[in-house]
Amino acid sequence: MRPLDSLVQAVADAKAGSGLTQVTVVAPNHAAARDILHHLARHGGVANTRIITVAQLVSTLAAPALAPRLPLPYPLLEAAVERVLVEAPGAFQKVAEEPVTARALSAALWELTALPHCEMANPTPLVADMLRVYRDAVRRLSSRYYLQHEAYTTATMSLAHAGRVITYCLHPTSSAEASFIEQLEEIGVTISGEVAATPTQVIHTSDADDEVRAVVRLVRKHLADGVPGHRIGIFYSAEDPYLPLLHEHLTAGDVAFHAPDAHAPVDRPIGRSLLRLLTLDPVTIPRRELLSVLAEGALARPTIDNKPISQRRLELLTRSTVPIVAGEDWQKLKRVATAEKHHASSIALYEWVQRLQKRLVSIGEAPDWASATTELQALLDDTFRTPDGDTDRVDMAAVRRSIADLALMDGLAPDPSPTRIYDAVSVRLEQFRGSHGESGVGVTVEHLNAGVGRELDVSVVVGVAEGLVPRPRPENPLLPAELVGTTARDHIERQRSTYLRALGAGSTARVATFPRGSLRGGAEKVPSRWLIPALSKMSGQDVDVVDWQRQTQGVPSIVAVESFDVAAQHGDERIGASAGSATEWRLRELAAVPAYRRRGTLNDPIINLGMQMRSDRLNGRFTRFNGNLADVRDLIDTFDRPVSPTGLETWVASPYQFFLEHILRLRTLDDPDEATQIDALTRGNLVHEILERYIVDTIDGAEIDFARLNLVAHEVLDAAEAENPGWLQQLWAKDRGIIVRDLADWYALDNADNADGWQPAHAEKEFGTDTELSLPVGDTTIRFRGKIDRIDTHRSGRVRITDYKTGKVHKKYNEITPGTPTGGGRQFQLPVYGLFARTFGRDVEARYWFVTRKGEFKSVGYPVTDNVIETLADDLALVQRCISAGQFPPKVADTFWALPVIDLLGRSGLHRAWANLENVAELADYVQKYGGRE
Repeated sequence: MRPLDSLVQAVADAKAGSGLTQVTVVAPNHAAARDILHHLARHGGVANTRIITVAQLVSTLAAPALAPRLPLPYPLLEAAVERVLVEAPGAFQKVAEEPVTARALSAALWELTALPHCEMANPTPLVADMLRVYRDAVRRLSSRYYLQHEAYTTATMSLAHAGRVITYCLHPTSSAEASFIEQLEEIGVTISGEVAATPTQVIHTSDADDEVRAVVRLVRKHLADGVPGHRIGIFYSAEDPYLPLLHEHLTAGDVAFHAPDAHAPVDRPIGRSLLRLLTLDPVTIPRRELLSVLAEGALARPTIDNKPISQRRLELLTRSTVPIVAGEDWQKLKRVATAEKHHASSIALYEWVQRLQKRLVSIGEAPDWASATTELQALLDDTFRTPDGDTDRVDMAAVRRSIADLALMDGLAPDPSPTRIYDAVSVRLEQFRGSHGESGVGVTVEHLNAGVGRELDVSVVVGVAEGLVPRPRPENPLLPAELVGTTARDHIERQRSTYLRALGAGSTARVATFPRGSLRGGAEKVPSRWLIPALSKMSGQDVDVVDWQRQTQGVPSIVAVESFDVAAQHGDERIGASAGSATEWRLRELAAVPAYRRRGTLNDPIINLGMQMRSDRLNGRFTRFNGNLADVRDLIDTFDRPVSPTGLETWVASPYQFFLEHILRLRTLDDPDEATQIDALTRGNLVHEILERYIVDTIDGAEIDFARLNLVAHEVLDAAEAENPGWLQQLWAKDRGIIVRDLADWYALDNADNADGWQPAHAEKEFGTDTELSLPVGDTTIRFRGKIDRIDTHRSGRVRITDYKTGKVHKKYNEITPGTPTGGGRQFQLPVYGLFARTFGRDVEARYWFVTRKGEFKSVGYPVTDNVIETLADDLALVQRCISAGQFPPKVADTFWALPVIDLLGRSGLHRAWANLENVAELADYVQKYGGRE
């Protein structure tokens, strides 16, 4: 007879013909209680029958007798332990201040709260001092709270009030619970469940991910065969990795299920953001950490006219406009001028940070836990946005309850500190665990313990591999067997009984699954010691842990899933030929046809485009996926306005980079935290700014004077230091010294140049805005824009334009000569600048001047003649024609310098794609002019 049928008879006997006689059925867990209720309802035994768990019965019997004391919550035990460690650390002196010490001790002491007598004949010094901490902590708590063993003792003494009791398939998980169950069974009727269950099917897979996929296929098979979802149970012994995987794959397979949440509030944005705020240094408020918390989406961002400032805008503001690392850097926001377009954003963010800073300081300085609670609630009210989703609302409620509980710690815990507040909130949030789905609706997903006492059609136990089932319990020096009365053997035996009872819950199908390997790598896994006998029985021969795969090969009831790829392509009728998700259906459909016919097989435009992209790149077809924008060339407006000659140089070196940066206008944001040293671009900009200010003053009549140059340099460098808070002082001092030294050498050379008859006429002279500059190129005209660092005139009437360079003389500059003024069509800056300078006179020279010792103060240039301009026009013709035609192949510039946007995409992949395009007809002119791979 099935246990539930035996229970119906026992209830009927207990009522003795009177249907309203009170009977209490004690169930092993809530799910089993629900099964009992449904079964009794169908068989007329539910009237005045109370169905509760052991914990509920203990609470019902003990709570009234122990009132007004309350059951002790774990967080308060940890708080009391922490206070004892502060006041009298004893043997834990060296580690008393570490949060992990209180956590480890509290976890051990929590087990002791279920024992009526915590004594040991010959304890080690460590155990003896632990017991001292335990007694001290309990003494502080006992006036307001009662322990587990008090509840069990009181409940045992009150069993006479329990009425007629029937225990159903009870399975104790602790010594205290076992003693109480023994007392229950003495006064009542006992219904025992079958514990000698064997699996009807075993499934093994490559890893836990494939294991859960196989289980989902199996579940879909049983559902298709007519088994109701609530009659199927999936049980796991290890929450990690099985609970998240079951959530993921059951959801992907459109299977309704009820399960514990895979994540607690501490893992989701609201709880995580609160804890991250509590770890911020309230004095400095590091920008990177703060913006990262804001990106979680749980905080209410700063507002302008009641409209939140976007995350992108905040990142741009604090990375580029007003670079901030931490501390005093935030003050720079309030100094943004009213006329600046970022003024409103800067002030809004500054005020928001100030409010947050004050709130965090108040929390950290709270004199007691009640004050800390008040301040934390205010932080939630002031800083967090109103939740707008069900999960967020539940999480916010859990956070508020956790914070409210902190007030109970006054008098029990040490005075609050930032670290203790963080730990107290964290431990409470970790305890909250909601549920997914509706209880009793859909497939049950639970821990093995919840499978005890269930009556289902199909039960599946996952992770039945050695090391998972049983799960070894490491020796705990704080909890020796002599103290707790439970040996390692006892723990193993309890796990064995739990496994067999959960497996035996299935009346028609009992399935055990396990992985052959780990998701995290490591050694191969083998079947559990409790599964080996079943494998032997199924295969009809002895099976061992060494050759078990060979010994079970070909057994119909033992299913081997080779890999995800094989399982997705070839359904196995034994676990369901149906795919486990929509993704698997698509993979299976693709696998059914040869590779060359797969494009278009699926009615999925995204997959079809992805296949086309991969094929075009692999096979060297110049299409939209390889930089061919011919079909939308009318949208390319590069030459509809003045262009920069250096931008055109970018196209020559890397057409794809030009497309990303000049057409799509993509760019990466620098992180002030990472800029620990001045970079080459910033160094060049600073030198340009110093020389510009010095030359402008010279043009305006100031004397040529090194002291004036030195003063300008220090003003510019001081401002740069203030605007780049991440620079390390020792590195910046070195770089600053090098810049000042180079300026001194430059001054000597410039002074000699001045004595030779050259006088500066313009500095940072712009063209292309107010002054138009154009050049006929083929059948069109290109207009230019730019800014010339310097224009000098000679007393003889000659004109010279200078572009400063602050790096080394790269080999590409050696190719610039009067005969090859564009360096083979790669350098357009000098001839375009020369073209503009010819508006001041016909005798024009153009040069790059390397103004550092690194560049040896060399000059590279030539006279700007008609031949130079003709060469410029000829070389630009190809550039203009290709850009206008929409040609941006994925060639990457040959440089060791960082190319941020290109590096994000991956240089190696772009190199491979370009290598496959070198013989494409549309790109023949480009390849002939500039070559293929460099």
